[in-house]
Amino acid sequence: MPNTDAPSTLLNWAVGALPADRAPWGEAMFGELNQMNKRRERWRFAVGCASAAVFLPSRRADSARLAARLVAATALACAGLVAYGLAQYPQIATQARTWPVLAVFLSVLVGYSVISAILVRRGPVTQFGLAGGLGLAAVWIIAGIPVVTQAPQPAYSLLLLAIPIASLAIGATAARRSRTAAVRQQVVLLSALVAGLVLFLAYTSDILLTADGPYDAGQIRDFPGSGLPDLATYAVSDNLGSAMMLLLLVPIVTAAIGSTGAGIAARLPRQLK
Repeated sequence: MPNTDAPSTLLNWAVGALPADRAPWGEAMFGELNQMNKRRERWRFAVGCASAAVFLPSRRADSARLAARLVAATALACAGLVAYGLAQYPQIATQARTWPVLAVFLSVLVGYSVISAILVRRGPVTQFGLAGGLGLAAVWIIAGIPVVTQAPQPAYSLLLLAIPIASLAIGATAARRSRTAAVRQQVVLLSALVAGLVLFLAYTSDILLTADGPYDAGQIRDFPGSGLPDLATYAVSDNLGSAMMLLLLVPIVTAAIGSTGAGIAARLPRQLK
C-alpha cells in the first residue's frame, strides 16, 4: 500500500502541476518514492522531484508559453501603471510607508507570474483558466468597483452577490470539465490570479483618470492629516493602496469560493448515483 505521508503529498502536488505529456515521468517518480523507507531519504527525493517538476517543460508546443507571457505582460502593465502614478504624483514616494508597500506589491506581481507560468503548462488549465479569469474580472469590475468607488447604496451592495456566484460557477464548470482534482484546482487558481491582475489594471486606470475628483467624504475628512500637498495626490495614494489590497484579496477570495464550487460539483454525480 503506498505511503500517504508529507513527502508523498508534496510529490503528488508537484506531479499534478506537470504538463499532461509528462505524466509518465510523475508515475515513475511515485514508483521510486514508494520504494524508499527512510523519512530523510523520502523528503530529499520528494523535494528534488518537486523542484524539477516546476521547471520541467512540456514536450509539445501549445498555448502555454503564450499564456504565460500574457500573464507576465499584464503584471508588467500593473507595475507600469503604478510607476506612472508615482511619476505624476511624486510626493507619494516621499512617504515612509510607500516603499515597503511597493516592495510587497512587486513581490506579489512576480509571484503571480511565476505561479501562472507553472499552472498554464496543462492544456485544459490554459484555455479555461484564462477565459474564466477574464469573466471573473468583468464581474468584479461591474459589481465590485461601484461598491468601492461610490457612496453605499443598496443596489450596489446587491451587485456583490454576482461575485460569489461567478466564482462558484467557475469552480463548478472546472469540475464538470475535468475528472482530476489537481487540474480543477489549478483552473480555479489561474482564473483567480488572472481576475486579480485584470481588475487591478482596470481599477488603477480609473484611479488615475479620475484623480481630479469627485472625492468621497472620507478622503476629504482625512486629507488634512495626510501630509500631502493636495487632495488629488492624497486620493491617488489612498486609492492605490486599496487597489493593491484588492490585488491580494481578489485571488484569495475567488480561489476559495471557486474551490468550494469545484468540490461540491465533483461530489454531486456520486451523490446522485
